[in-house]
Amino acid sequence: MHIYELPTPAVLVDLNKLENNVRRAADLARKYNKKLWPMVKTHKSLYIAKLQKEYGAEGFLCGTLDEAEALVEAGLSKNLMLGYPIVDKENLLRVIKLVENGARVILRVDSVASAELIDKTLTQHNVVVDYVVKVDVGQNRLGVKPEKIVDFVKSLSRFRSLKFVGIATHPGHAYRALNAEEVRKVAKDVALKFENVVKSLRDAGYELEFIGTGSTPTFRFDVNEPIYTHLFPGNYVYYDRIQALVFGSAELNDCALTVLATVISIPEHSEGRLAVINAGSKTLSVDRGAHGIESIKGYGHIVEHPKTTIVSLSEEIGVVDISTDPTVKVGEKVNIIPNHSCIVSNATSYLIAHRNARVMKLIKVDMRNNVKTPEIISSLQFL
Repeated sequence: MHIYELPTPAVLVDLNKLENNVRRAADLARKYNKKLWPMVKTHKSLYIAKLQKEYGAEGFLCGTLDEAEALVEAGLSKNLMLGYPIVDKENLLRVIKLVENGARVILRVDSVASAELIDKTLTQHNVVVDYVVKVDVGQNRLGVKPEKIVDFVKSLSRFRSLKFVGIATHPGHAYRALNAEEVRKVAKDVALKFENVVKSLRDAGYELEFIGTGSTPTFRFDVNEPIYTHLFPGNYVYYDRIQALVFGSAELNDCALTVLATVISIPEHSEGRLAVINAGSKTLSVDRGAHGIESIKGYGHIVEHPKTTIVSLSEEIGVVDISTDPTVKVGEKVNIIPNHSCIVSNATSYLIAHRNARVMKLIKVDMRNNVKTPEIISSLQFL
């Protein structure tokens, strides 16, 4: 079956591009002696996690406990780091269960208050868990300021159920960059900050197993920085329009994820200037740049008609300015490279995989948010 024979809207993944992206990142990490622990929140798919492991991923960074549990249950990995602090008892019990089942779960901690809550629950169950300190390198969201890291680690030494193993960060402010040069400057600035933090920690007598950073925009610069031991990129499996056109992480032709849509109307009132497609915000998302910076025009790149612009999205439809391309026709099917592939991937339960536009199989998005029912509420009945 050709992809143009599929019903729309549909989320597609080009297997050739996906595999090439995964292979290329793994080879680059290996070349520079970095351990690759991909962030799985981008794809939330056991199939793609398996592909990453086959190409050398030694562990995974998880955005949710659902992802961590799925990876362990599938036998894909027992080396996991959680991207965000976990403090509520119910979720800590899930962490404890993973540890008791043989997984190494590394927590990220950035406050004494959260460390105290974590330690209390772990101590009650006689479990010791490794942790890294989340360093705030400029995003000003989560994390401890670099100059305060040593004192912070010392302040946590009284918590006997937490074992310090290193530092990690997400240079999320790279997503505010307007071009590749700004991304490079962010990457270099973060590396310099980490060099200072590592020196201060080692001078204080601490050993660090993990010195990690992770973002797809900075990945190509991070691999060449000697200070890092681990890298946590996520979006690189698919890339997207913003990665290609703003950050320079890839070319548009590297983008593996697309949304297939149909042109359902060229309204008479528009006099041929506008077309309507059957993919809206629930499929493409309204993201035009992460963290509040609108860095790109429109809501996706139409591969077959690159001069057009998706100017607005309702929930189920989108409006396209076709004044620059009169060849667009009603009934035509088009592939759209989304601005932000992570959001699109989480909006579907499956991807339609193809090679050279020929449909091959379905790929489950089996770690999608709320696909798994936590054990604590699994006895409840659906209405």
